[in-house]
Amino acid sequence: MTAVLAPAEGPVRVPWRRAMLALARIEAVRFARHPLTLVAVLLFVSPWVYDLVTGSTDRYPVLHDKVVGLQLSGLFILGGGALVVANLNALRAHRHRTDALYSVLVLPDPWRTAAFLLAPLPYAAGVTLLAAARIGALALLPGAAGRPDPAELALIPVLVALLAATGVLLAKLVRSAVVAPLAMFAFAVAAFTVLVAAARGNAALRLLQPVMFGDLPFALPADLVDRPSLRHLGYVAGLAGLVAVAALFRSGARGRPVTVAAVLVSLVAAAAGAAQFHTDDAPRRAAVTATDNPAAQQACHRRGDVTYCAFADFTAWIPGWEAVLQGVRRAVPAVTGPPLAVRQRVWAHGYPTAGSSTSSADETGRNTAWERAAAAAGTPAVIPVGTSWGDDASEAVFAAAAAHRLMTGSAFAPNGMVCGARGALLVWLVGQATPATARGLRKLDAASSGGLAFLDYAPFMGISVPDRDAAPGLSALGRPPAEVGALVTAHWTELTDPATAADRFAALMGVPIAPEQPEEERTVCTA
Repeated sequence: MTAVLAPAEGPVRVPWRRAMLALARIEAVRFARHPLTLVAVLLFVSPWVYDLVTGSTDRYPVLHDKVVGLQLSGLFILGGGALVVANLNALRAHRHRTDALYSVLVLPDPWRTAAFLLAPLPYAAGVTLLAAARIGALALLPGAAGRPDPAELALIPVLVALLAATGVLLAKLVRSAVVAPLAMFAFAVAAFTVLVAAARGNAALRLLQPVMFGDLPFALPADLVDRPSLRHLGYVAGLAGLVAVAALFRSGARGRPVTVAAVLVSLVAAAAGAAQFHTDDAPRRAAVTATDNPAAQQACHRRGDVTYCAFADFTAWIPGWEAVLQGVRRAVPAVTGPPLAVRQRVWAHGYPTAGSSTSSADETGRNTAWERAAAAAGTPAVIPVGTSWGDDASEAVFAAAAAHRLMTGSAFAPNGMVCGARGALLVWLVGQATPATARGLRKLDAASSGGLAFLDYAPFMGISVPDRDAAPGLSALGRPPAEVGALVTAHWTELTDPATAADRFAALMGVPIAPEQPEEERTVCTA
């Protein structure tokens, strides 16, 4: 028996908008379930899982800098995956040789392209939640410092959307699945080149690249961070819109809506990009104050007989500073000089970047001015501490500054060379303070050449101990701490005398020391 289908009374018109949204929903599921998408997400979260499993999570994160780090991984891992997946999805019909059948479908090519452009948006929303959860988890840590910028956090999904739209545009320009990985590789090379150029002082390139990096190798208080985050977000969002409109145009979309959209997104990208170059003098003035007179922006807390002063963002680090200071102090029989004080110090203005340098005379003058300001604030002979904490090297550097203050009773002198028995004693005091300072001391020793250097760029401080003088201090760490501590207490005055040679320290502790160099090759001590 044959069934005869009656002809329809007229053509059934399916609303294109509804069909486009239906296709976008299907493609969004395919996008999220794509193996490359899943691999990208796993790579994105794998460092967090590793830190959680191994217990190596940064316990003292600077939140506004952590967001920038997430932008970088979001750009190259999540964004790179989104570019390739969006490109593969848009090329699916061509790869399966079914694109000729599109002519019988109810949805024209521009509307299908719009569906492919909408498909990554739920994924981008998921990225937003993922990044927000990561920053939220870090913010709950007792040692969290700073505050995340919502505009910088929102940039992460916008970067993903930008690269996904680029993948769709590439599918309309070149019908090859090889183009997207090559484009991502070319983008990575270009981004690295721009980053190098920006590091050499090209501020324009730093603002126009997708992710804005700071030009200082250390963290700043959030109030001193001069990044036009909201304007940069508008700039990148405008670029994403421009790429999406270009993909629609390439697929055949024409008419007033496309023209208006192209004009609007172009204006947004151009206006927000140009607005990034508008300079506000307030952050610069705040940076000058933070560098020259940090006491004006800091709060001080008394813990025992020690005063700790820090920028508001970093007060959560004071217990960590106290633990290291007390660890150094445990082996010191008596404290001389003014009452002990620790003050955070940051070189927020005038730091030599882009290949510039600073002379020792400039550093001495800067340190003298800083010491005067610290004394005027009621904390003379203060122990400096920077804006890095939680890693072993930073704790060892602070321990060295504390040991120097406890040994000399005077203000810290930058770029000082501590020699003789004082140098050996300083190394031993650092190594015995805490397990973290002991690990940091070993790392610094392995990275140093010609002398054991304790450097922190944020407070422009540096202490170094010649290798010959540091070696007995390192060797003494292998002896029982109580035994060495008793000898240090008994001979404290002698060991802290600048005239006492390291040979005397080695003899007292029963550790070897290398032969003395010829007089013309010996290091001249300045601290």
